Amino acid sequence: MIEPLTKLQLNSLDEFEREARRILSPELVNYVYGGTETGSTLERNRTAFGNYLLRRRVLRDIEKEVKTGISYFGGKIKSELPFFPASVNTSPLYPKAVLDILKVARSFKVPIFVSDIAVNGGLDASEIPSLVPSDVPLIWQLYIFNENYDTIFKRAKLAERYGYKGLVITVDADLNVKLGNEIPMEVRDRDFHVTRISEVKKLRDSVSLPFIVKGIMTPEDAVLAVENGADGIVVSNHGGRIMDSGESAIEVLPKIVKQIKSKKATRKTEIFFDSGIRRGTDILKALALGARGCLIGRPMFSGITVDRENGAERIMSILKDELIRTAFLCGVDDLSEVSPKVVTEA
Repeated sequence: MIEPLTKLQLNSLDEFEREARRILSPELVNYVYGGTETGSTLERNRTAFGNYLLRRRVLRDIEKEVKTGISYFGGKIKSELPFFPASVNTSPLYPKAVLDILKVARSFKVPIFVSDIAVNGGLDASEIPSLVPSDVPLIWQLYIFNENYDTIFKRAKLAERYGYKGLVITVDADLNVKLGNEIPMEVRDRDFHVTRISEVKKLRDSVSLPFIVKGIMTPEDAVLAVENGADGIVVSNHGGRIMDSGESAIEVLPKIVKQIKSKKATRKTEIFFDSGIRRGTDILKALALGARGCLIGRPMFSGITVDRENGAERIMSILKDELIRTAFLCGVDDLSEVSPKVVTEA
């Protein structure tokens, strides 16, 4: 791996990605930025944001300061921003790369989703929460593998004792990721379990923490997850890394929101969004379409690849600045209450 250029002043996520692609080996470029087979789902995740346009507003009696704070699950989890690091598997980049993602906590009081398979190099999931301030909520994300099936439910029960503030189960990786025409070497030895709805309920019953199901792409699966105990869902197609010729996450988001909000039993569900965000404008569109928070995945890879010490924080800062500017221009003064009127279909 080429030595990262740590002193670059990069001003967009695209610039970070270009520099990261230059630094990484071809194999890691494929692992981080590749998509399944033709890559059509990956591409659609980005281009589908163009199906929605933001509505510029003027003559509004609002100050230039935009409120960015938001709370989730009845105040159990609080965040100073409506976006945060996703549960990405950083382990193929370099040992203990997850610790460089945690450096976000130095500047931002936001939830950080920690993938269990990113905790390597002698680290243990039990020690991760002690590495960040107590007011930075960590959310532990689990995968069910056939090899860990006998222990995963017991481990989930330990989440609260370890200090995590929420638990996530990813349910869309049952056939592993496929990049191009093959499963990448970095995860080839993983035997993912096909998650059943009974196992979602079993996990829900094992913890009192807010429980989130990640990998939802249809209204019917959203309802199934919530009816079986999910307090929140993540609308996500795994960054276009599972299935080709699929819908984009932003296309299905309003359909899922409409279904969830139409029923009294599911109305309080926290809906998070993942897959394709590269700009603050993307975040604002997702919020306007009904998401309550957005997860940032691949850009975090780019950030720590280019600058291990400050890259993750820089990614957050760029998105924060873009989001606040765009929100003000659209007449939004509180990001916890973004109206659907902010967007229109192109």
